[in-house]
Amino acid sequence: MPPKKKAGKSGKGGKAGGGIIDGVSMTEMSREQLEAFALRIRDELEREREERNFFQLERDRLYTFWEITRQQLEENKAELCNKDRAIEEAAEKHDMEIKIYKQKVKHLMYDHHSHLAELKANNMVTLKMAENDYCEQELELEKDKKALKAQLVEMGLTHEEEIKALRLEHSSELSELRNKFSAEAEVLEGKMDA
Repeated sequence: MPPKKKAGKSGKGGKAGGGIIDGVSMTEMSREQLEAFALRIRDELEREREERNFFQLERDRLYTFWEITRQQLEENKAELCNKDRAIEEAAEKHDMEIKIYKQKVKHLMYDHHSHLAELKANNMVTLKMAENDYCEQELELEKDKKALKAQLVEMGLTHEEEIKALRLEHSSELSELRNKFSAEAEVLEGKMDA
C-alpha cells in the first residue's frame, strides 16, 4: 500500500518538476514535511469535493428551476389556446345570433304580407278600413324593422368591440408572456454560462 502511495505522489511530483514539492525533493523531505504535504493534499481534496457537491446542487437547482419554467410555459400555452377558442366561440355565437335575427325579420315580413293578402281578399267591402289598417300596420312594421335593424347594428358593434377587446387582451398577454419567458430564459442562460 505505501509504495502505491509513493508512486502516486511521484507522478504528481513529475508534473511539478521531477518529485520536488515546495522546492524540496521528496526523498529529502522529513516525515513531518511529508505529513504536512499529505494533510494539505487531503484538505485540497476535501475542498474540491465540497465544491463539486456545491456545483452538483447548483446544477440540480437550476435544472429544477428550468423544469418549473418549462411547465409554466406549457400551462400558459394551454391557457392561450383556451382563450383563442373562447374568441372563436364568441365570434361563432355572434354570427349565429345575427342569422337568427335575420330569420326573424324575414318571418315578420312574410307573416305581415300574408296577413295583408288575407285582409284584402276577405274585406273587399270594407276596403277603406282595410287600407287604413294596412297603413297602420305598415308603419308599425317599418318601426319594428327599423328597431330590429338598429338592434342588429348595435349588437354587431358590441360583438365587434368585445372580440376586438378580447384579441387586444390576448395579444397583450401573449406579448407579456413572451417577454417574461425571454427574460427568464436569458437569466437562466446567464446562470448556466456562469
